[in-house]
Order: sequence, then C-alpha cells, then structure tokens
Amino acid sequence: MFTRGRIAISAIAIAGLALAGCSPSGESASESKVNTATSAAAPSTGAHDNAEDTLTFTDGVVRAKGTDKDMTGIFGVFHNFSDSEVTVVGFKAGFDDATYEIHEVVDGVMQQKEGGITIPAGGTHELKPGGDHMMILDHKEEIPAGDEIDLVIELGDGSTVEVDNVPVRTMNSGDENYGEDGDLVGHSPAHDSH
Repeated sequence: MFTRGRIAISAIAIAGLALAGCSPSGESASESKVNTATSAAAPSTGAHDNAEDTLTFTDGVVRAKGTDKDMTGIFGVFHNFSDSEVTVVGFKAGFDDATYEIHEVVDGVMQQKEGGITIPAGGTHELKPGGDHMMILDHKEEIPAGDEIDLVIELGDGSTVEVDNVPVRTMNSGDENYGEDGDLVGHSPAHDSH
C-alpha cells in the first residue's frame, strides 16, 4: 500500500531523472561532451566584445601519423557566431620543431591557402580531407591515435582562440595528390602524404 510520503518521493525521483536526461542544448550528454572537448571561444582580449560568441571549432580531429611521415592534417568545423566575417590566418599545436600551414585542394592538388580561411558572419566552414584543412609539417615524432593535442587558432584581427583536447585518430588519406613528383605544391621533397 502506497503512502503519501512514498508517492511524493517517487514523484521527486521521476522529476530528477527527467532533468538529468536533458542537456541545456537538447543534446545527449555524450554529444555535449564531444563538442566541449573540441570547441573553444576567442579570448576577451582582441577586437571582439563578447568573444565567447565569436568562433568555435567543433568535431575536430587530427590524423594520426607515425615516424615514417613528417606531416599530418587537422579537420573539423569552424562556427562564426559574430555579425561580421572572421578570418583564420594560422595556428599552432605545441610542437616546437613543426611548421604550421593552412592548405586547400585545387583540382586535386594540395597547396598552401593564401590569405587563410574566411568564415562568413553567422556561418561555418568545414575543414576536411580533399578540401581546406590545417597541416602540421616537419614534425618527425609520432602523433599516435588516442592522443589529444591543443591548438591555438590565430585570427586576422590578432586575437587567438584556444582549442583543447582535439583527438588524434587513424584516418584514410583524402582526395588530394601531391603534384607530378609526389610533393606538395610549393614545398620541398622532405614532405610526404598526410
């Protein structure tokens, strides 16, 4: 037989379970965690008043590489939440020996992207194999699957966006080639496929 106390406790427990199953954005807890791990907001210093609403990088992933290669790619999606365009002009990933470049694929050939990546006001820009992407070059050490790296994204206005814990995963090569001699356009033969 149920008493008023048991009914009240049951109602509170059901309400608590219902609230626990919801995240603020309607995402499941695991989706929310993935987005948090690979997104970041621009710092409050710089040209943006509310920097947290300016630029994020979500679904980020770094292609794993062994010591047999000296470069790899970074992919994901930039989201510009501001009312003006934002240009990504560079990035760093904490490897002292590395060179960092933004690349594009034109007619199947990968090359450095002049002027960086411009994300329109309120828009997005996807970095993907066979398209625009960020490159870590001249890094001889392994970047193994299962690791995470932190990025500092450099914007055209001089501000930066920190992106923590971007996962490293094993990925297939994209739809790009490396010129007639198997090299990146505009780069020395030391670089190989990513």
